[in-house]
Amino acid sequence: MVDLEVQRKSLPHKPGVYLFKDEKDEIIYIGKAIDLNKRVAQYFQKTTYQVPYVGEKIQDLVKHTKNIDYIVVDNEKEAFILENIQIKKHLPKYNVRYRDDATYPFLMITYSEKYPRLKIIRGPEKYNQKNAFLGPYTNKKELRRILRFIRKTIPFCTCKRPVKEKQKRPCMYYQIKLCPGPCMGKINPKDYLQNVKQIELFLRGETEELEKILKEKMDKAASDLKFETAAKWRDRLEDLSGATTKHTIISAYEKNQDVIGHYKGEEYATILVLFIREGRITGKRPFLYDLKEKIIVENNLIPIFMEQYYLNLTANIPDEIILGEILEECTVIREVLSDLIKREVNFKTPENYYEEGFLKIANNNASTITEQEKVRQELEQTSPDNIKKALKELEDVLELPASPRIIEGFDISNIQGTDPTGAMVSFLEGMPFKKYYRHYKIKLKTTPDDVGMMKEVVYRRYKSLIERGTTLPDLILIDGGKGQLNGAFSVLEDLGIENIPIIGLAKKFEEIYVPGRIHPIILPNDSLGLQLLQRIRDEAHRFGLRLHRKLREKRVKKSLLDDIPGIGPSRRSKLLEIFGSVNGIKKANLNEISTVVGEKLAKVIIEFLNNN
Repeated sequence: MVDLEVQRKSLPHKPGVYLFKDEKDEIIYIGKAIDLNKRVAQYFQKTTYQVPYVGEKIQDLVKHTKNIDYIVVDNEKEAFILENIQIKKHLPKYNVRYRDDATYPFLMITYSEKYPRLKIIRGPEKYNQKNAFLGPYTNKKELRRILRFIRKTIPFCTCKRPVKEKQKRPCMYYQIKLCPGPCMGKINPKDYLQNVKQIELFLRGETEELEKILKEKMDKAASDLKFETAAKWRDRLEDLSGATTKHTIISAYEKNQDVIGHYKGEEYATILVLFIREGRITGKRPFLYDLKEKIIVENNLIPIFMEQYYLNLTANIPDEIILGEILEECTVIREVLSDLIKREVNFKTPENYYEEGFLKIANNNASTITEQEKVRQELEQTSPDNIKKALKELEDVLELPASPRIIEGFDISNIQGTDPTGAMVSFLEGMPFKKYYRHYKIKLKTTPDDVGMMKEVVYRRYKSLIERGTTLPDLILIDGGKGQLNGAFSVLEDLGIENIPIIGLAKKFEEIYVPGRIHPIILPNDSLGLQLLQRIRDEAHRFGLRLHRKLREKRVKKSLLDDIPGIGPSRRSKLLEIFGSVNGIKKANLNEISTVVGEKLAKVIIEFLNNN
């Protein structure tokens, strides 16, 4: 349950689909969420179990859940569609909805005809692929409603059969101005095609102009106190937004494809294979790489993965593999792979709207997994059992009399000696104790001297504790190597503090320096003790930057204008708003400045800036 708890808490705050798996790694429940983290957390709350029947079912589901997987998407509509697809594919035992074989509706524009028509269909693979297919849509009624709405602005033909010119009698829709009358020769093919193209752009999400018109009508009706009319325009605006939300979960083309997404962070990189089968997203498989191991570099990450993954995969290799970029090394892999499986495998970049959407989802999931890995590791490291192990490891490695209950970490923040600040953070039993965090403005040093600044901060901290008779820490951590450590150690000696262990953590190689030892202590990267020291060091750095940034911003905001008699905060803001900067003011002429502050003060400003 500890592992499951870590998985649950490290889920991203993004829309998507979550999959609960049992001990055999089989999917037993699939759900959708606007916020994956918050939605899944609800299953583990005691209040969820208070409804008798529902509570029993959820308790049983949670009891059998041993693993949680997810797929991130862009919006709620994509999550809704993907949930449906996944349930139909896996038929989880705890899901009872969406098990039928019904397919989603698409809108087909019959570009294969002289006068294209708009038809609602299911299963676009059955139709002429020269046509355009928009969708899928989650609701057929919603689609019909938006088409009725569009038709009032851009009339189009909905005949069941292809349009034949020069009919004897126009249809009813022509008479009520919902059809431009191509069958009567009332519109030429070129103009009619242009109208249909506008409708397609609109349904693909190019709705800014129409949204602007609707909003203006809604605002005007509201200002005229015609609230019912305003509500009507508001509802149409909402219908428009809902119907044109972009999604690319289902392709109009029933192809089998693998889409390779990737993302490189500071510490980890992820390659993710998104599986597209018969035009639908059926699953994903991520591969996480630890960049600290230096096994791979960014330039050869994709080719190395492609070689290792596909050349060892004998089954389920699709006909097409979509990449963001086709590198030269990938071409060789494609040729070898095609020879190996005795059929052509096409490596390509996205060629249409759907493939671009699939690649975006793959990259988004790779990015999310990379970013969440650090969250997951921190949650794992801060579990009660691992914190005890980390403290015990520090006790043994540093030869302490007992596990350090209170650890205080120090950091210095400055840029070339400007706005120098110090920070001290306190960890109680391995966890941040923010009540005891302290900021320090450096008073004695204004030149770049990290050792001198560290000595000042350590002195001020422990001089204060001694004077107040407050409990001293069990371990002191200094951010830096021998120089910073020796400086801080000398301060403790001057204060008569001899019984508190003090160490330095040098960031470049994560070496632990101890006073009196020639060689540093080097712990492996997966050491829980080292990871705890790194968290304390990083927290001190984060906390120290807060004050440093405030002081720097305050200094940067101070302007030459502050030294001009008669210029207060209000006039300074006005001048900077209009002219952009002090240089902008210097370039302005007397008349331009006079319009802001008057001629008398404008002359003073020009004279002052010219002399400075």
